[in-house]
Amino acid sequence: MAYLIPSDLSQLFLSDPHNPEIPVLKMLGDELPDDYTVFHGVHWSLEYQKWTHFGEIDFVILNQSGKVLVIEQKNGPLEETKDGLVKRYTTQEKNPVQQLNRSINKVQDKFKKANPQHSRIEIDYLVYCPDYKVKNANAAGVGKNRIVDANSKNILAKKIEKILGKGEKSTDGQYERVRKFFSQTFHLVPDIHSHITSQEIAFKRHIGEHARILMDLEMQPFRLKINGNAGSGKSQFAREYFDRELRQNHKILMLCFNRPLSDQLRQSIGTAGTVNTFLEFCGEFLHSVGGKFNYEKMQSNQNFWKDVMDEIMNFEITDDWKYDSLIVDEGQDFEQDWFEIIQLFLHDNANILWLEDIDQNLYGKPPVKLNNLVDRQFVGYQYQVNYRSPESIARFILQTLPFEFELGNKLLGLGVKIHAYNETSEQPSLVSNIVKKLMKDGFAYHQIIVLACCGLKRSVFYSLDRVGNVSLRKFTGYNNTGQQLYSTGDLKFDSVYRYKGLEMPAVILVDVDPVGNRIDNFNSLLYCGMTRATVRLEMVVKKQNPFNKRFLNWKP
Repeated sequence: MAYLIPSDLSQLFLSDPHNPEIPVLKMLGDELPDDYTVFHGVHWSLEYQKWTHFGEIDFVILNQSGKVLVIEQKNGPLEETKDGLVKRYTTQEKNPVQQLNRSINKVQDKFKKANPQHSRIEIDYLVYCPDYKVKNANAAGVGKNRIVDANSKNILAKKIEKILGKGEKSTDGQYERVRKFFSQTFHLVPDIHSHITSQEIAFKRHIGEHARILMDLEMQPFRLKINGNAGSGKSQFAREYFDRELRQNHKILMLCFNRPLSDQLRQSIGTAGTVNTFLEFCGEFLHSVGGKFNYEKMQSNQNFWKDVMDEIMNFEITDDWKYDSLIVDEGQDFEQDWFEIIQLFLHDNANILWLEDIDQNLYGKPPVKLNNLVDRQFVGYQYQVNYRSPESIARFILQTLPFEFELGNKLLGLGVKIHAYNETSEQPSLVSNIVKKLMKDGFAYHQIIVLACCGLKRSVFYSLDRVGNVSLRKFTGYNNTGQQLYSTGDLKFDSVYRYKGLEMPAVILVDVDPVGNRIDNFNSLLYCGMTRATVRLEMVVKKQNPFNKRFLNWKP
């Protein structure tokens, strides 16, 4: 059996059966003897002056002597043109032989740069087109012995052995130089890209299958309450349900608690329906009819929502403000009085979808009793499967926090790392180093977020414009039209409270330092924060805090 590098890549991609390279990777691993090392999805890069060139080689096979065979795989129909064999895409065409030649040249250049004293590297090639029968190999621009098509696809492994041979074990260190070159230099970039892409594909596929089951429920009116844990796809299902109601020409109101989530949902949905936070919705209605909505009294006045209710009932709610369907996301953050107010804006027998996660109740609010306030009973649905968190992060959550859920994501992910600090002022330097490492591993700034486990303005990061050489992008308030304002920067900083319902490939949790009676609530806060990460989780924790022993003593 051949040796696959990276070793977890086969497991990662096997979760996506639609990737046409997967059966080939599995076949090479099974049919080639252990004299061969197989690199899959190897990306090369070459720094030249101020430019960085990127390309892709589907497979790199290495024998015992350090000789290399590169394989370009092209699935689907091809064409034999006067310029050679081509693969046509929607907006372009690609010549696999030319791609291989460019890749080989760049690999040779970079190997020479990395090994100036031992710059020799022997590279051969194969074109693999399992769905196409080549009629004229010479006209296709590739030697007959360097192409494996639909007629010969079952002997790919034998073809590789014939061209490459097992090779004699090198005594000059060439095998180790070449292996190290491909291992350390090339696989880091596709590792990140593959993790992120595979995560997105797997998540959408699982959620799509689950959404179809719920869509088949027959109720009139539709009254469904879903209690689903983080990563179960509640927001995605809300979007599916929204589209269904839209197709039935229903007027839809979608409400959630926090502003960043409502902004993202609004951007996704556009003007097809009303998407808002509950507070903004009430404020906009009262403003439209000349009423008053004083945000400043919300915390100090115990009768605030009763007063809002009375204020709204002073005005006629016209059909322009009546809806056929209601969707509530993050319902655990809502209050009983809010739902009573919302019903004033619904037509009789309106459809209602209510989504919540009691484990993410960060504000300690009692659950809203829906059946006490509407004319029809809700159907309840418990769903405790986490599709968002990859296995390495999900198991960390289950081992360190008092929450239970089923692992629904078979992707391994890139795991968790804990960083300890003694003084709060040490955190920016730690985060700067973490970001440098993530960038080196292939993450981009827009794929990383720093999340504070406290109120935004209480964090040491809120007063900073930069961490190291990286500028911070952070929430600074609202303009006079109610739009969120952010500072200009490359790396986004926010709080777990504001980032509920959203996700990011790499998450850095900071200010992990609960005090006093916040311990129980802090478990929910960390659960919410940890489950935002889809590939990599970093945690910056206060070393002296007894609460954090579980993380500092954790062994992956």
